[in-house]
Amino acid sequence: MDFKSYLEHSAQELDREIQSILGVWLKEVEGISPKLIPLAKAFIKACQGGKRIRGTLVRLGYEIGNQSSAVSLQSPDIIKVGAAYEIFHTAILIHDDIIDESLLRRGQPSLYKALGGGHYGISQAISLADLGFFLSFKIITEAEFDNQRKLEALKLFFDTIVNTALGQILDLEKTDPILIAKLKTAHYTIAGPLQLGAILGGAKEELVKLLGLYGVNLGIAFQIKDDILDGDGTFELEQAIHYKNQAIKLLPSITKDPKMSKLLKQMAEYLVERKK
Repeated sequence: MDFKSYLEHSAQELDREIQSILGVWLKEVEGISPKLIPLAKAFIKACQGGKRIRGTLVRLGYEIGNQSSAVSLQSPDIIKVGAAYEIFHTAILIHDDIIDESLLRRGQPSLYKALGGGHYGISQAISLADLGFFLSFKIITEAEFDNQRKLEALKLFFDTIVNTALGQILDLEKTDPILIAKLKTAHYTIAGPLQLGAILGGAKEELVKLLGLYGVNLGIAFQIKDDILDGDGTFELEQAIHYKNQAIKLLPSITKDPKMSKLLKQMAEYLVERKK
C-alpha cells in the first residue's frame, strides 16, 4: 500500500470514529440543555472534512512503535487516539480562524461565522473550541493502554501543544519563519502525532527521538510547501526539498522494515509534492 492509499483508508476509519465519539457526546449534551444542541451540532459539523493527516500519523507511529517493541501491543483504541488528535485539530482551527479573521474553513463558513459572527459568534466559537480541547484529552485518558505509556504519551502531547502555542505567538510577531514552522507546524502536524503513537505502541526512547527529528524536518518542509501553495513569497521549493531530504536520511535508523521505510519515504514525497 502506498502512502496516499494508506492515508485515504485511515481517513475513512477516523471519520467513522469521530462520528461515533461525537454522536455519543451529542446525546450527553441533549440531556443537559436543549439550548446546547445547535451549538454542539455546529461543532460536530466543523469537525467534518480535512485530510486527517495528524490522526493517520498517530496510527502510523503506533505501527512503527509496535514493530520495534519486544511484545506486540495491538489495541483498537489507537484509532480513538487518532480521532482525539483530529478533534483537537478542529479546535485549534476554530481559534486560528478567529485570530486570522478567516471566513471559510474546509469549504464552509468558519465556525464563528456559522454562529452569526459578532461578539456572540466569536464567544461561542471560542467556548466550543475550548470544549474540543478538553474532549480530546478525555478521549486519550480513557483509551485502553498501559497507564505508564499513556502518561508518557500525554506528556509528549502537552509538550507539543505548548510548542504550537509558542509558534502561534511568534507568528503574530512575524519573526523567524523557520522557527515558527518548527514550533507551530512541525511538532504539531508531523513529529507530535508520530511520537504519540509510537509511545503507545511501545517504542523505546531512542526511536521516539528519531521520529521527532524526522517529523521536525518533514514538518518544516510541509509548512514551506503550504506557504508556497498560499502564494507566500518567503520560501523557495528548494528549501522544502532540503528539509524533506534531511528527514529521509533518518529512515535507516528509524526502521529496518523495507515496507515501512518505503511508506515513510512516500509520505515525505507526498507532503512536499502535493498540489493543495
